[in-house]
Amino acid sequence: MATNTVEGVLRCSNGQLIPLEGEVAESTETSLSTNTTYTTTAQSAGDYGQGWTVTNALVTCDNGAGYCYILSQGLIAVTIPIGVKGVTGEMPALPKPYVLKPGDAVRVLNLAAATRTASLSVYTDRGECRIFYTSTAPSGGGTHALTDLQTGNSIGSTLQGQKILSGYFTSVDGAKIESGGAYIVTDGNNVVGSVSATNPIKKQPLSVAVFGAPIALNYTAVFKTNA
Repeated sequence: MATNTVEGVLRCSNGQLIPLEGEVAESTETSLSTNTTYTTTAQSAGDYGQGWTVTNALVTCDNGAGYCYILSQGLIAVTIPIGVKGVTGEMPALPKPYVLKPGDAVRVLNLAAATRTASLSVYTDRGECRIFYTSTAPSGGGTHALTDLQTGNSIGSTLQGQKILSGYFTSVDGAKIESGGAYIVTDGNNVVGSVSATNPIKKQPLSVAVFGAPIALNYTAVFKTNA
C-alpha cells in the first residue's frame, strides 16, 4: 500500500486561505493538517481557522480520490470537493458555507488508481451532508449497495423524509457501470433519482443538481456493473 502526499486548500469568506497537507496511505481515511510550509505548526483546520467561514475548497490526491469532508463533533459537517492532481480546474463552492469550530478535522480517502470502491456525496433540503460508500470493490457484474459512511445504514434509513438537492458520485469503473452512475431506488425497484459517475482520474468531480422525490424509509442507493 503506497503513501501519497495529499494537498488541500480551504477558502474562507474573510479572504484567508487554509493550506492543508498530509502523507496519506492509500485506502485509509486520514485527517489532513495545515501545511507547515505556510503555517507555523501543523494544526487541524478547525484549530487554525476557528470562526472562519469556509466557502470553497479542493483536496487533491496523487492517483485516485474517494471522498473528503469536515468532521465536527463526530459528524460529517460538510463534504469537500475532491480531485486528482493535474486533472482539477477549479476550487468549487461547498454545498453550504461552513463556520469552522475548534477541533474540526478535514478527513480524506486517498486511493490507488485501480481501486474500484465508489462513493456518493449528497446535500439535502435540510442542509445535511452525507456520504454513501461501498468499501468492497465490485469483483464482477451485479448491483452494489451504497451505505452511509458513518452508520452503515441505507440511504432510506439515513435520510428518510429529506430530498437530495445535489451530489456527486465517484468511481473509476467507467463503462463497467451499466447504470451510468448511482441510482436511488424505491422498495418497489423504481428509480427516483440518479447521479452520473465521474472518474476522478480523468475529470474533476463536480456536484450536480439531483431532481427526485423525497427519500422514504426503504429506499436504497445502488449502482450496477457488468464486470
